[in-house]
Amino acid sequence: MATGKTISLKKSLLAASLLATIGFGTVHAATPPGVEDMLKSAAEENRATFDIVLRLALDTWPDARLDILQTASAVRSEWLEAPQIEEIAVAEAAAVEAERKSRARGILYYLDPSLWNAQAQVGATSSTGDTDEQAVSAGLQFNRAFGERWEHNLNLDFDFARSNGFTTRRRLLTRFETLYKPWKQFYVLNYLEIDLNRFSGFDYRILDNVAIGAQLFKNDRQSLRLEGGPGVRLNKFEDTGATETEFLGRISSTYDLKLTDNINFNDRASVIFGTGSITFDNRAAVSAQINTSLSARLAFQVQYDSDAPLGSAAWDTLTRATLVYAF
Repeated sequence: MATGKTISLKKSLLAASLLATIGFGTVHAATPPGVEDMLKSAAEENRATFDIVLRLALDTWPDARLDILQTASAVRSEWLEAPQIEEIAVAEAAAVEAERKSRARGILYYLDPSLWNAQAQVGATSSTGDTDEQAVSAGLQFNRAFGERWEHNLNLDFDFARSNGFTTRRRLLTRFETLYKPWKQFYVLNYLEIDLNRFSGFDYRILDNVAIGAQLFKNDRQSLRLEGGPGVRLNKFEDTGATETEFLGRISSTYDLKLTDNINFNDRASVIFGTGSITFDNRAAVSAQINTSLSARLAFQVQYDSDAPLGSAAWDTLTRATLVYAF
């Protein structure tokens, strides 16, 4: 009798711990935040504990059943029951068939917005440098892989502020990145950036860079990639209206670190060596997942331009606190 009470108490404690770690957000897809860490912790004890945690997760989030099973399989595939393994196999086969049918749609396969893993963010911004004020920040992000070789990333960031009836900040930054991965660790990258920054001393800056990249390491916790190559930048100066074409070299890196099951750190840095100028840019962000659709993000960006136009600061910083919704 005491043994039964002990097991029941253990189940209750595990359930409470699971809910406290993950939160009460409504989940419609993907593994809920915290489940992976709970499964890993349970697997370090014994199979019985692992089974209890898995069952609790499946009962709590039935809409995320497949994702939870796939996560559990990655932790301890040999502990899954035969019907669960079969369920994963059937779902993966169905996904392959759905991809084949989607490709058969032709151009619609590439343009379908529902396949681009969109995210929208909105929040507040604090900046120093050319402008010192608080602003509204918004953004859109799209990511999509076409098979194992092609990957596309599109980011749109918008910052806007007014002070005493005057617009003090207005910036639209567009970044489009295409990766072609014909080799296991190496790839070819094309990076396009369009920067419309009203108070930077430039009307616009358009950069295009072609580079060779290397995936230095990648595992379930962290990844680092590095690329470098030539490019060209078109600058239009605000005060004179003159345009300048600048040939350059660009080195960039992308680092991702999974701090916990629901907290991630990302850092993107680049250095541009132009004809007579050096530009440095670093964007670091910490994201905490609230549920599978909503997360909170704190980002910090620092930029340096050794040849900033007269009246513009060489250093600029930008801090964003936003809520991010994944469609």
